[in-house]
Amino acid sequence: MTNPMAQSWLDAAEDLGIRVVHPFRFTTASAVAAETVGVFLPDFGSEDGMLLTCRFDPDEMSELVDDTPYRTSGLSPRYYEPYSRTRFIQTLSDWGWFGPEGQRPHWYDPDWRNRSG
Repeated sequence: MTNPMAQSWLDAAEDLGIRVVHPFRFTTASAVAAETVGVFLPDFGSEDGMLLTCRFDPDEMSELVDDTPYRTSGLSPRYYEPYSRTRFIQTLSDWGWFGPEGQRPHWYDPDWRNRSG
């Protein structure tokens, strides 16, 4: 069963045409294998991707994530569950596109803040 946070991102993947990996297995720099029930966004946040853990992960997950090259962000369930197209587009645009240039989504707008009055 998928948790509400992951489901929001899976809905975003379907609607926005982005890659979302759930669950996500990773290995820390200290060679510890871990799995989050959050999501991994390989094309956003940094060249290494964006790893989003969630409240359904064990407490030690944040320490494990700190030992990785991934960019991370804490997202409030209040604003990111359920999926909201506008909010997710704004968030992803803020984080930045790092995927292949020819595959950048048509909706991606890194300057959206300058356009919203």
